[in-house]
Amino acid sequence: MRTTEVFAMFSEEMITKLLDIMEPLNVRAGDAVVRQDDEGDYYYLLVRGSARVLQRSSSASPVRVVAEINAPASIGEDALISNAKRNATVIMNTVGLLLRLGKEDFNTHIRNPILRWVSPSEALKLVNEGAKWLDVREKEKTIETLQGSINIPFSELRGRISELDRETFYLCYCDNGRLGATAAFLLCQRGLKAGVLRGGLIAFNRSRTA
Repeated sequence: MRTTEVFAMFSEEMITKLLDIMEPLNVRAGDAVVRQDDEGDYYYLLVRGSARVLQRSSSASPVRVVAEINAPASIGEDALISNAKRNATVIMNTVGLLLRLGKEDFNTHIRNPILRWVSPSEALKLVNEGAKWLDVREKEKTIETLQGSINIPFSELRGRISELDRETFYLCYCDNGRLGATAAFLLCQRGLKAGVLRGGLIAFNRSRTA
């Protein structure tokens, strides 16, 4: 289990505790683990088997396979971290075994210990001390951005993490903080130093005019 990104961050004691509260599920080829646009209710750990990730950009566009997953692997954490709907569908290619963790337990035992939420005032202090802004919105949404920001859209972040400095603390932000939280979680999983701007750019701008 330690080879999965989420579990790699925890001690053996914590992993044992998590495994004790996770529910095992046997699945068949063709079963859907999660579906795009559904609410995020569970985190899944694929223990045995393989699956494919399907995505559509709009209701009128065709579904396309964007990735293949082999055990051990995490499924479904993005929606739980950002408190948003599922951004993809995951279908089993083979029979397999999943371990399932409810949203509340995921937040308590995984999300909250990892994520560092930073207020606008604390963020400005960190930037003055050398931290960097990381804008994870898509480029067409970055007309308004914070001075000195690096823009790496979240859709590209997994493939561009090597561009980031492991000694720098990154303040991830989007418009409302949801995508920023997912980005910060991903960076922490990969061994980088990161936090999320609480409330995103909206809260930051409000704090500057208050």
